[in-house]
Amino acid sequence: MKKSRLPKTFILSITVINFLFVSFLQSQSVIDAFLIGNNTTILRGTQQDGLITPRDLDFHKDADRQNELWVINEYNTGSRSHGGSTVTYYNAGQDNQWAEYRKDSYSGHFMHTASAIAMSENGTFANTLDCQDANNNTNGYFTGCTLWDSDTTIYARINQNGPLLGSHIDMIHQSPYSEGIASAGGNVYWLFDGFHNAICKYDFGAPHGYGGDNHSDGRVWRHSVVAVDRVPGLSSHMEIDPVSGWLYIADTGNERILRMDPNSGQIAQNLSPYGETLQGYWRMSGTDWEVIADSNMTYPTGLDIYDNRLLVSDYANGDIIVYDITQDPVVELGRIETGLSNEIMGLKVSPEGAIWYVCSNANELYQITTLMVGDVNGDGSYNVVDVLLCVQFVMGIIDLEEDELNRTDVNYDGVIDVFDVLLIVDLILD
Repeated sequence: MKKSRLPKTFILSITVINFLFVSFLQSQSVIDAFLIGNNTTILRGTQQDGLITPRDLDFHKDADRQNELWVINEYNTGSRSHGGSTVTYYNAGQDNQWAEYRKDSYSGHFMHTASAIAMSENGTFANTLDCQDANNNTNGYFTGCTLWDSDTTIYARINQNGPLLGSHIDMIHQSPYSEGIASAGGNVYWLFDGFHNAICKYDFGAPHGYGGDNHSDGRVWRHSVVAVDRVPGLSSHMEIDPVSGWLYIADTGNERILRMDPNSGQIAQNLSPYGETLQGYWRMSGTDWEVIADSNMTYPTGLDIYDNRLLVSDYANGDIIVYDITQDPVVELGRIETGLSNEIMGLKVSPEGAIWYVCSNANELYQITTLMVGDVNGDGSYNVVDVLLCVQFVMGIIDLEEDELNRTDVNYDGVIDVFDVLLIVDLILD
């Protein structure tokens, strides 16, 4: 890689001007680099791993297990037509990645037509059920959300032959056709209730224990004013923004994205639980919510939030749409075109910023990585440090490693010069 032969005084004067201008600017999000197009898509999982109609995925929240990716299948590899399963990818995305398929022997009820998964920081995870009744009663409506322990010595390992009901640790059955889920911390989760066309908050309280059936301390708040609509067979994923605390929702049937304040609303009515005793079940009113995007999308399904960016996958055409949620109104920044029509059901950004998604019909798991050209020091963001490093290299003050050189030649002309400095400044401004 060559250095510029432009006079150093010219370089320095331009750089100082731009430095003064950008020094007050905040760095961009790492997600923005995916919109430049230097992306690599890698097939990371297949049906051989046990993927069978995968609909969602989530990374473990424990810092010691953060490279542990859990994928939930709508079905299982057995002969039954219902009862979901999971595939856990250990060291996800690394050379030593390996996969483990598991199905609880009672998944026919507790993961009946599993549609979504969410991990909590306390080590539990929960899944939703895209069915009318988890016992297959044609006139029943007994289904909702199941709570599990992610301890691999317990999940799908204990009580597999009864008499207790497998390894699940709790379940509440008030939301038929639930299509999406988001962890609110602890044993509290938000659900997309496709039967009642509402967003519900589920608090499991203290789990009843492995394989139990006492749900009497469970509580449910149904926010009916947040009117959503499902599309049969598709998930409608949700996520809480860690910065604002707002809940973002893929309202698939209405072809839009919503957000709501999960702390808003008042109890308007006591509701009667279906088929079980609960501590409380209420209809809420006065919920603060709004539509943030409703154009140029058909079936928004996958959804995640990372570094002030909202990512939404459109099942119809495979586009991954990126929004800046720091602005009001929310602004669409661009799209990552995968070309996978009628495939992407769920997506998740890994802790280090790679984009992962599952293809429900192809039974595949993919990872997208990107080369952040202009991110000279490789810290995952564009900022003034990158400008300074480029300037210092051009002026002969410092040397750069080969990977740093590749990220510094922004215009790919084989020469690092003042034009690369200005392009890095432009990346920060954009």
